[in-house]
Amino acid sequence: MTEFDFRDFYIGYEGHPRFTINKIITDDIIRVIVQKYEMILFTNKGELFGDPDFGCDLTKLLFETKISAEAVKSTIIGQINTYISELQGTNYTLNVTFQQDPENYQDVMIVDFTLSDYEVKAIVS
Repeated sequence: MTEFDFRDFYIGYEGHPRFTINKIITDDIIRVIVQKYEMILFTNKGELFGDPDFGCDLTKLLFETKISAEAVKSTIIGQINTYISELQGTNYTLNVTFQQDPENYQDVMIVDFTLSDYEVKAIVS
């Protein structure tokens, strides 16, 4: 991985699995990348003022008819390539799967992202 002298505001919130109290700045490149990835994943297009293309629209994609896991993965990779330049040339894994939840009569999308020892698992329903 390319070396960066990089710092970013810490955006962890209480209830997040890796929340650290009284932290203002994140200076570990892996944590910065994971923060950026989470922002992209959990933002819908149009929610970021000034950049209408930022975000993955996972909820919208979940309810599209006949959309494949590969199409969702392609959308996420496009966002990563556009907004997380630090990931260029690194090895990360991204898997998207769909499941049905018959008890709640709904579909569920599971997005797994792994970089080094960090794993981010998003469940969209």
